[in-house]
Amino acid sequence: MKLGKLVVFITFLMSQVGAQAASDFNLGITSVEFIDEQRTSWDGKSKRPILTHIFYPTTDTNVKPILLGEPNNALFNAGNAVMNGKVTNQNKRPLIIMSHGTGGSALQMLWIAETLVKNGYLVIGVNHHGNTAAEEKKYAEGYKLWWERSQDISVVLEQLSSHNIWGPAVDQNKIGMIGFSLGGYTALSSIGGITDKTLFTAFCQSPDKDFTCNAQVEFSDIDKAFNKVKNSQRVKESLLREHDSFKIDAIKAAFVLAPAVVQAINKESLKNISVPISVVVGSIDRIAPAKTNGKVVSKLMGNSQYSELEKVGHYTFLSNCTGLGFKYLKELCGDHKSIVRDKIHSDVSQKAVDFFDRVFVYNTHLSQITGNR
Repeated sequence: MKLGKLVVFITFLMSQVGAQAASDFNLGITSVEFIDEQRTSWDGKSKRPILTHIFYPTTDTNVKPILLGEPNNALFNAGNAVMNGKVTNQNKRPLIIMSHGTGGSALQMLWIAETLVKNGYLVIGVNHHGNTAAEEKKYAEGYKLWWERSQDISVVLEQLSSHNIWGPAVDQNKIGMIGFSLGGYTALSSIGGITDKTLFTAFCQSPDKDFTCNAQVEFSDIDKAFNKVKNSQRVKESLLREHDSFKIDAIKAAFVLAPAVVQAINKESLKNISVPISVVVGSIDRIAPAKTNGKVVSKLMGNSQYSELEKVGHYTFLSNCTGLGFKYLKELCGDHKSIVRDKIHSDVSQKAVDFFDRVFVYNTHLSQITGNR
């Protein structure tokens, strides 16, 4: 088939995907707690819990706002959805697995999950034990031993494949990943990035150091707290895994938002990654500045695309804030005066859909048309 006709044909196929995705349904959310039998929880009392949120289509109409924070004192309005609604009958769908930022949660990423679901994807959001608002307690280990997150992703994908409800709904040949902030690091680790915190230490002692070298607002006394547990057996065992590869072959594409602590990843390992990746950053991100994070990823990885959004900060990628959120969380809720957070969410989530469609739809049909397998 000639190139011109091929482009027209692919455009038609993509339009059909969009048409099918426009079905009349609402966003459903449910939760499943997977258990990693190989690792213990940070308190040592049980096996490691991995609470996940699953985002899927439902025809149930009991739509309610998903409010994040204490009861009657919500700080964020994540969006609207049906909790535990009936799963709409469906064929196998491409799967996107999400990793949240430091101290965040899967529900904070509802805005991007909703757009993906409404465009034909199933979405799984992982809440990383010890480093998530989805749990009552935070653990210094969860904030310091970042590579444990990639193992969460691997466990969820493995156990999901045999889940009686969700396993059959996943197209195992079309699995992608989204990560925000430290979740961006997690995505990079999950596609082949190798962690070496000595590189990060050296960076943080250099004139180029950035805000990721400091204790974050989500755990301001992290160093003091970690010193109390750094000699525990669980920490020692984790440190032995720091330089391991946690590459997950099933992940075929990655979409990273404002990736953080990129300087902790061995640059040669990033160069060796062939998985398609889309990097999206904000031009005024002072938490994980593009210069020392997102741009580094894009320059080192050959199969990458890069987008920098004007006047967008790090926390613009969080959910919309409530009035109480604006009052008490000015750092997390305050955007540049020219920015409408909803608009950024809409643009970025559509960018994610377009990216994954190109990887999973375009490439699949291209190989079928040309005869390449």
